Amino acid sequence: MELIVETRAQWPPPDDPAALLPEVPRFDTSAFAPLLVAVGERCLTERYGTPPLPPALGARTALVLAATRGDVVTQTAIDDAVAGQQPVPKPLLFQNVPSTALGHLSAVWGLSGPLVATLAIGDPSAAARTAAARVIAAGDADQVLAIAADPGDSHRSPGTARAHLFTAGTT
Repeated sequence: MELIVETRAQWPPPDDPAALLPEVPRFDTSAFAPLLVAVGERCLTERYGTPPLPPALGARTALVLAATRGDVVTQTAIDDAVAGQQPVPKPLLFQNVPSTALGHLSAVWGLSGPLVATLAIGDPSAAARTAAARVIAAGDADQVLAIAADPGDSHRSPGTARAHLFTAGTT
């Protein structure tokens, strides 16, 4: 299936490579969720301005995440608590799930289409594009916000991400 790129964004932004990630409520242990939210918001803002999308459009918008790994910073904090026989703070359990950052985007932007989060073996951009094409081909969405991420291992090294808003091309 041919996909049309309606908008795109990347983190760090090419015009400001030293930019700091925004704070995202309830995600404070690592940069994983802020990385995903920042690039997703930049992509949606480029196309639609401010949230939320009209309900009919939000219902036909899917989210896809293809990441090279999960949130290792949060997982390390959980592992350290368990190893030290300490209670694991509940917010860590919430933010350790990769799809929770996409849930944040969904809530803010009014997106209620399918949500797919996958581990990318190889190029995360190719994995995100493939998943987006499958969602659209299945008829489950008219557009897909696809995020490809290579997360870092600290707030000082948050990693990189690219987002594309895809629609179906005509053949």
